[in-house]
Amino acid sequence: MKRRFLKKSINRITAAKNIVTRKKRHRFPLFNLLLAVVLWVTLVVFFYSGRLLRPQTLTAGQRASETIIVSVDFISENLAATQARQRAAADAVLPVFSIDISTIESARAVLTTNQLMEIIPSEGQIDVQSIIFSALTRVGETGIISANDIKTKFNGAVSSGKVALRGSGKTDVIRTLESFTLQPDALKEAVAIIAKNLPRGSRNEETIRALIAPWLWPNLIYDAAETSARRVQASGLVDPVLEPVNTGTILIRNGDIVSEQTVKWLDAHEKQRSVLEPQADRIRRLAGNGMLLLIGLGVAAALAGLLQPALLHSRRHVLLLVTLSALPLIIGKGLLYATVDLHLIQPALLNFALPLSIAPLLASILLGSTPGLIAGLWVSFALAALLGGSFEVFVIGLLVSITSIYTTRDVKRRTALFRAGFWIGAIKILFALVMAIIKNSSWQVLLPQIGIAMLCGLVSALLAMLLIPIFEHLFKITTDISLLELSDLSHPLLQSLAINAPGTYHHSLMMASLAQNAAEAIGANGLRLRVCAYFHDIGKLAKPNFFSENIQFAENPHDELTPSMSTLVIVSHIKEGIALAKKYKLPQVVIDGIEQHQGTSIVSVFYHRAKNRQQKESSAGQLAINDEDFRYEGPRPQTREMAILMLADTCEAASRSLEKPTPVRITNLIDDLFDARLRDGQLDECTLTLAELNKIKQSFVFSLTNMLHGRVAYPKDENNSDKSAETPNQSTSYPQASR
Repeated sequence: MKRRFLKKSINRITAAKNIVTRKKRHRFPLFNLLLAVVLWVTLVVFFYSGRLLRPQTLTAGQRASETIIVSVDFISENLAATQARQRAAADAVLPVFSIDISTIESARAVLTTNQLMEIIPSEGQIDVQSIIFSALTRVGETGIISANDIKTKFNGAVSSGKVALRGSGKTDVIRTLESFTLQPDALKEAVAIIAKNLPRGSRNEETIRALIAPWLWPNLIYDAAETSARRVQASGLVDPVLEPVNTGTILIRNGDIVSEQTVKWLDAHEKQRSVLEPQADRIRRLAGNGMLLLIGLGVAAALAGLLQPALLHSRRHVLLLVTLSALPLIIGKGLLYATVDLHLIQPALLNFALPLSIAPLLASILLGSTPGLIAGLWVSFALAALLGGSFEVFVIGLLVSITSIYTTRDVKRRTALFRAGFWIGAIKILFALVMAIIKNSSWQVLLPQIGIAMLCGLVSALLAMLLIPIFEHLFKITTDISLLELSDLSHPLLQSLAINAPGTYHHSLMMASLAQNAAEAIGANGLRLRVCAYFHDIGKLAKPNFFSENIQFAENPHDELTPSMSTLVIVSHIKEGIALAKKYKLPQVVIDGIEQHQGTSIVSVFYHRAKNRQQKESSAGQLAINDEDFRYEGPRPQTREMAILMLADTCEAASRSLEKPTPVRITNLIDDLFDARLRDGQLDECTLTLAELNKIKQSFVFSLTNMLHGRVAYPKDENNSDKSAETPNQSTSYPQASR
């Protein structure tokens, strides 16, 4: 009889679910379709309108996989001729020199007037110091050079024999090396000048020579930094040498090594083809690429409908996926522009710099694995189409999408995202190594690819870590990362519950363990259930003493109330809980748990009390009691997690009424409670299957059996019998702690 009834109940639930599913299938998601159309049109215009340039797949140092022949006449730079002109312009820049007289200036502080008077005695008011240093300065300012510097031309720095001498003015003075004074000649000239201005009795040239020789050394200084800067500037002012390349010219043959000149030709060839593209061909290309993107978008939508049909009927989730997919596409277009037009990125690095992992990374964390796969597939397809149907980009996109989804399945801490970023970079590096073997690329090409691949993976993880809170707030989504933060029992609401409603607090903890184990048994989100269980009864903080688990040894306040009034008090804890949750800014998933954990179930204790009272006080004109007056407002559980929350709440509370909680009694109790919820229609709106219900039952039985296990008392301590006799109120046996 019981099985027959259960079967009828399940059939009724299945039929109701089928009706709802059919309605959802027939309901046309017009808003989501409009979003898809807007995304497609925007993408086509953004990607393909105007002049379209694609980066070269060939890079310097690798072997060409095909022969490339010129299809249109174009003009390109001749790198060899340009470099020759640049070298000539740089060589024409004279080396820059300056004259350093700091040594002479420092001698002034060493050789004082009194010292000089002792060495060179003079009569009258002659200032010997002024005479000596005036002569040294005069000779030093003309420039002193050594014979070896003239011979080696400053180790080849002055190949032409001319230098640009920097003076105090803005204009340099052009001089030859021979125009500077040799050190012996400079010393001789200085001695002559000094002797000429001294009295005849003080003109001892040997003494003067010995005095000034230490301060008169070669002072022509080569300014290498200024010379190099001027030569670089002169090279930059050289116009590139342009030469025509005619149609039919072979740019490179299959198997030849690609040179820098070949890359230059290929870029110029592509630009000229784009300029000469007829308007009709441009429209045809735009239409073809638009249809290609539409096919890719249709495949992504079909995959979503096949794997997760509810996704297409959620405006919020579709809008989030559109936003997440637009982000890497915009960045990808910018990187393409920086590569082709601005030449800021080497073409060989573009495929590994594209942000192919950011969309699947964020989508899998925010919405789950299936949306992550769909976002990754669509972004990979779109960016591959942008780069002219690049097979490499599409394969890299699929690899990093699968890696992103796999490494973020159980991410509960933000720092764990860097592990995902590392694996994304590692997969890109592995692909770079494979392609290097296939294309026979050089290490000069491979090493930058490895570096940019790892950098891109880590940057994607960092961006995801920064963007997750923003998307959580904008789209009202709660990730496991946020749920883990809420699972901290030091939350103010939980602390208040532990102090003011300890029975409810303990019930919530036991229920959390019960619900999480059941969720993990059927593959549901156990962390979400644990957090919802912690907060599901916070509304009882308003009137904690009106709930049985908190009454303990006090009088029951419901004894003084009517059944209908008691029901209002009990039911009100849902609204009170929602108000508290909003006040403390708890996420919507927790609010859903508060709102749905009782569904529209009946408050049976007071309903039966009201019926019994009516039977005792029955009269002819009295109306029958309506059970709707004793029900929660709902809604019923909408998801598997909320259904488990309801069942766990019921089973944990009811199990406390068992006097001897044996496994058989626990099993019978759970069977009765499940049947009651099924008969009452509380599980009609969730997606639990019969197999999942059976697994939940088994999990509940196992958990409750272990929670409610019996305990063995320790025997009485005979050594303390006398002491125990003196204190009769003290217990002499203690429960054995569970281990």
